[in-house]
Amino acid sequence: MLIPAGSAEAERLLLICLLTGVIHMVETLSYSARIAGIRTRRLYLAASLFSVLVLLARTANLVQAPLLGYFVDETILSGNTALLAEAIRGILLSATLGSLLAASLIPTFIHIFIYLTGLLEKSESMGVMLLRLINTDNFFKKIHHRLEKSVRRPRLSHLLLLKDRVFVKRILLLTILVASINTTGVLSAIYAGALVPDYRLTASQMSGVLNGFSTVLLTFFIDPYASLITDQVMAGKRKPWELNAMVTCLVTGKILGTLLGQLIFLPCSQFVILATELMQKLW
Repeated sequence: MLIPAGSAEAERLLLICLLTGVIHMVETLSYSARIAGIRTRRLYLAASLFSVLVLLARTANLVQAPLLGYFVDETILSGNTALLAEAIRGILLSATLGSLLAASLIPTFIHIFIYLTGLLEKSESMGVMLLRLINTDNFFKKIHHRLEKSVRRPRLSHLLLLKDRVFVKRILLLTILVASINTTGVLSAIYAGALVPDYRLTASQMSGVLNGFSTVLLTFFIDPYASLITDQVMAGKRKPWELNAMVTCLVTGKILGTLLGQLIFLPCSQFVILATELMQKLW
């Protein structure tokens, strides 16, 4: 059963999907800051610029979370859990589309970050930099001109960098696993709560168990290795293309992970239900 087009439920779901796409797009674009920082030798300046985009993603998440909760509550009250499952698959698809869009924009954002990093270094303050941008004559014309100069087409040839690189294959598999769990963890727990409404709050809190596992993998295996390669490239111990290979690996893994989320969505929900039932028996 599909949500009727033009209904309030359809509008809410569309907004949730758009916000989810924005969140995943910003997360994926974070890798462009890493490359821009290496090229300008201003890694921390590039990272501070990206924190502005992170703020945007967190704001989107603040709006998305209560909207999603309300949508789920309304669906549960109507007794249509099958509709909820289809809606969640739509949300997972929006995560994939947001990641794909970001992947296509990474070459462009690298050059935008390079330009803004230089401007931030001259301004010595984020506020001063923004005022300089806004107070310039012909603001919109200059922004349009800068965007035109920064636009770069994504190159599929970058995928060839993944070939025959042992460290890339290992990190790729881990990234796919982490991205799939992060993408579907909360949604699977929410759906599990809809299936066991008497223990809905307990089930929804189980998302921490799923996301905790992925956080361990990310913290102990992926982030340290990615940071090591970044530092070694900056120190001249590795070639710049190796950083490109790593970023391509992380972005590809994130996209594939969101797709894998479609497959593990229901199994993760069943895991949450089993864990909830186990807690009932133990306590």
